[in-house]
Amino acid sequence: MELTERKLKILQAIVSDFIATAEPVGSRTISRKYVVDVSPATIRNEMADLEEMGYLTHPHTSAGRMPSDKAYRLYVNQMMEKYELAENEKKRIRREISSHVEELERAIKHASELLSELTNLTSFATLEEDMYRAQLFLEGMTRIFAHPEFNNIQRARDFLEMIDRKDSLTKTLVRRGDGIAITIGDENSSDIMPDSSIITATYHIDGQFVGKLGVIGPTRMRYDEITSVIDYITKNLDRAFRLNDGGSEEDE
Repeated sequence: MELTERKLKILQAIVSDFIATAEPVGSRTISRKYVVDVSPATIRNEMADLEEMGYLTHPHTSAGRMPSDKAYRLYVNQMMEKYELAENEKKRIRREISSHVEELERAIKHASELLSELTNLTSFATLEEDMYRAQLFLEGMTRIFAHPEFNNIQRARDFLEMIDRKDSLTKTLVRRGDGIAITIGDENSSDIMPDSSIITATYHIDGQFVGKLGVIGPTRMRYDEITSVIDYITKNLDRAFRLNDGGSEEDE
């Protein structure tokens, strides 16, 4: 079965709507808000095909559909557009980062706090001492419970148990690839709780690799916006330290 242009358009609408609402998406919602030139009946048939192809799941308690990990991966790889941070957000990030460059550990911890606040997710930063050892800073651990996916006791317990295995979690994060890395659901190792996604970026100080900064949250997350926030913070860490050491804006 082929992923036609119409199927892709419907799938993108379902992913976008579900990320925004956390509610299963029905054919009438799609026809009313996103694909207005196609009947709900035709959309239902396309959604059934997408489910058969593994891109959608069908909760027993709802007629609507939800994206699968496979759908989120397609969205991140092919559909996600670059999110441009507002100028006031950029100014705040630059100001917050530049005001905490007196000491490296404090700067990294503050960057992680800022990331958690801006994304409303649990954030982390690694400060890697060598290829075998790293410090791990975790911030905003209660913020993740604001998301409906973490409202049940078992999910909350899974999350807290994962955090409690700090050494194992640190090793998992240190092994992640360079640059922006996004892992979704079952793509993560067994050390990470199910149905979660992790977004990380490497950060540098004075041009040297120091560690990774990122977030963990439900697979239903705003990948475009969060990726842009992480990327901007990590770039400004290096910038702020260079300026503090006597560099110039032109070095950026």
